[in-house]
Amino acid sequence: MKYVFFLIACVAVMLAAPVSGETPVFDYGNEPMRYLENDRLKVGIDLSIGGAVTFLTDRENGGENMINSADWGRQIQLSFYSGPRPFVGPNGEQPSPRWAGLGWNPIQSGDCGGNRSKVTQFAYEGNNAMRVRCIPMQWPHSKGVSGDCEFESLYTLNGNVLTLNATIFVNRPDKTQYDACSQEMPALYTNGAWYKLVSYLGDKPFQNEPVTIIVDKNDGKGWPWCNFKTPERWAALMDDNGMGIGVYQADAIAMTTGFHGGDAGKGHGGVKSGQTGYIAPLTRQILDHNITWGYETAFVLGTIDDIRGYAKRREAERGLPSWSFTDSRSGWFYGAGAKDKGWPITGALEIEYPAGGKLVGPDTFLPIQDALTLEIEAAFDSADGKEATVTVVVQPFGPSDMTDWLGWSEGAQNVEAQRREKAGIFPTAPPQTTELTVRGDGVNRVYRVPLGDVVKNHAAIKNVSLTFSTPGSAKVKRIGLK
Repeated sequence: MKYVFFLIACVAVMLAAPVSGETPVFDYGNEPMRYLENDRLKVGIDLSIGGAVTFLTDRENGGENMINSADWGRQIQLSFYSGPRPFVGPNGEQPSPRWAGLGWNPIQSGDCGGNRSKVTQFAYEGNNAMRVRCIPMQWPHSKGVSGDCEFESLYTLNGNVLTLNATIFVNRPDKTQYDACSQEMPALYTNGAWYKLVSYLGDKPFQNEPVTIIVDKNDGKGWPWCNFKTPERWAALMDDNGMGIGVYQADAIAMTTGFHGGDAGKGHGGVKSGQTGYIAPLTRQILDHNITWGYETAFVLGTIDDIRGYAKRREAERGLPSWSFTDSRSGWFYGAGAKDKGWPITGALEIEYPAGGKLVGPDTFLPIQDALTLEIEAAFDSADGKEATVTVVVQPFGPSDMTDWLGWSEGAQNVEAQRREKAGIFPTAPPQTTELTVRGDGVNRVYRVPLGDVVKNHAAIKNVSLTFSTPGSAKVKRIGLK
């Protein structure tokens, strides 16, 4: 999330007396920690700060706690983002100037003023899982502004893997549909011993190419955070023994990562030390005022071979991308004034758009195939019922995606990326476009767009989007690649 600058049987849920009149709080007694353990790993969550992970050890690496808790913006914890910026509390509470640019930002542990999130439910589920639910706090506020939502985390241990299933239940009085924001899925902060940041930066995933060491000792790198795209969908923080923790997120090729504390802090430090390693997979999501949205992320402990091997097995299950909008947006969002009717999604994305409005797909990695075809099942409706033009924009995976550039830095402009682009170092691959004619009579049809010639001379596709030439509306049921 941010750092200074940015066993057994099922236990019934016990609820204590309400706090602040209406909030039922779980009674954790004198000991807020709850643990899961197997032959390899031990994980602990702290019920006094929303059930965030504050303890994670690997017996094969000495059993030392890997998780940093120097402040309540660290740990392994849930963090979500939406508008407006700044977000003003229900009683006119103003955010801290340092964090005002983050907007609506509930987090699992507590706020920047030290006000704790409240756990409402906790239960063990069998002998390898535990579930916790909390009311989070708005990180940018220092006076205890709650999140207008609830978080639920299901933690499961299986061998050397900790799996997190995270869900946010939003209940905001502000019904505005704000633009999609980058969401950490989730944020991981390690102690200083786990400083070496490793991933794969290339366009030939799982073909025995070498990994990239992005942050190492005595290289001056790590802060501001590093950003990159990885088609293998993992990044890891390792120690001097070649052991550490990797984060695999099946829906994210974008990572924001790094090490705060400078070269002097790399390789040592405890749970309350300032130096810390950081990884957060990122996707962009719209968080409606009433949405329920979640994800699954795996934390793999061990060597790079262990971490990469896990990712390879998971990626082998992946087919060509196909996004159904039966009951969700499947990671798609809007730009240039396009909007949908809001949550819940029922059968299709019901979109209204001005001329130039956009429907934007999630970042992915798709190797180019000659017979690749984009399929769009949708009913388009124009004011005059006539044909309209939709521009299909295909963004190739390019050199700028295969480097560790600086920039996000909790909202700062990414100067280094701009410098590299201007100098012709790691340039962005230019988008490729083709025109699609659609009928504007409101009838559902399947439209097919051959992409082989559109993206020739490129290794892979990163993103697909649609730009609407004239005002109108559409009910989009699915988009897929075949």
